[in-house]
Amino acid sequence: MSLDKLVSIIDDEEDITTLFYEALRSINGITVFAFTDPILALEHFQKNKDAYVLVISDFRMTGLNGMELLRKMKAMNKYVRTVLMTAFEVQDTIFSDYTEKRIINGYFQKPVRLNDLIKEVHEQLHSYELQKPIPFRL
Repeated sequence: MSLDKLVSIIDDEEDITTLFYEALRSINGITVFAFTDPILALEHFQKNKDAYVLVISDFRMTGLNGMELLRKMKAMNKYVRTVLMTAFEVQDTIFSDYTEKRIINGYFQKPVRLNDLIKEVHEQLHSYELQKPIPFRL
C-alpha cells in the first residue's frame, strides 16, 4: 500500500483535469486523481478520506457545485485542504462564509497558470503538514 498523500482535481472539463493532472503528478509524495464527475469524486473521497490532503475543485459543475462538494469533503476530513477555482466572479455570501470558516482554503480565478497551480499545491501541502493531527503514541 502506498504511503502517498492523495490529491484530487475535480472539473467537468476533461482538458483541465488532464492538464492539471500532468502538471502535478511529478510532485513527490502525492498521488493525484482527476475527476470530471463531482459525485464520483465524492465517493472516492469518502472511501479514502483519511489519505486525502488536498482537493482542487471547479465551482460550476453538473450534479454538485464545487462549494457544496468541498463542504461535504471537509465534513468528512476537517484537515483536508481545499481550493476552489472558477472562470466566473464569485460574489457570494456563502463563499465568504466558507472562506471565513476555512471550508475553502484557497481560490483560483481561471485561467490558471500552471506555475501558480504548482506553487499553490506546495503551499497547501505545507499548510496541511502544519495543521494535521499528531498521532498519539505510547
